Amino acid sequence: MPLTRTLTLDLHVHTNYSHDGRASVGEIIESAIAEKLDGIAICDHDTMDGSSAARRYVADNELDLIVIPGIEVSTSEGHLIVLGVEEVIEKGLSAEETIRIAKQREKEKKGTVVIIAPHPFHPFRHSIGNFCTHTGIDAIEIYNSRYLSGVANALARRTAATNNIIAVAGSDAHSADCVGLATVEVEVEVDIAQKPEYEAILKKIKKGKVRIKSCKRTHFWIYLSQLCKKPRD
Repeated sequence: MPLTRTLTLDLHVHTNYSHDGRASVGEIIESAIAEKLDGIAICDHDTMDGSSAARRYVADNELDLIVIPGIEVSTSEGHLIVLGVEEVIEKGLSAEETIRIAKQREKEKKGTVVIIAPHPFHPFRHSIGNFCTHTGIDAIEIYNSRYLSGVANALARRTAATNNIIAVAGSDAHSADCVGLATVEVEVEVDIAQKPEYEAILKKIKKGKVRIKSCKRTHFWIYLSQLCKKPRD
């Protein structure tokens, strides 16, 4: 019998598989569970290793948490998040080529891929700026928890509204204590005897059936300490 569940999700989380991530997969997952999240998207920079490790960790420990596979790709124009892919997309390509590859992967797997412009107007963060209105982008991150002022988030929010683009939010957590600072809600129908799958979530997001739930700022001193630490090679 189908059951409608409202899921709370953080769509932008990093582990220490990212060059600037500070928390292990286990620490990230345990923090997500402690925050009572239903799911997280692991979006490490230019690698799927953290996403794969997180899904194994959840399966091996029989945890009640959905892990959406994802990657934050460093394009030549700025960063793009791609959710729903299973393999790495090469960094350094143009944003247009990155989107083309993501769409091709979507066709090949016969599933759903969601392309998000993260922190599109945040200065000094490899942001994609006005390219976020490109027709190949599915959603704009209108709230990103890692900021010094709210100007960039406000501009992203205005851009999404003006161009009728789906709006999402993400903590952009680089440490376990920031997981869940920015979340969205998605309603999915599931069989009462089954857990929701990430594919159902991505389908809803792509259709715009997503709403912002919480928007909290990364503590200033946490953000500052992360900025001052040299990323790992």
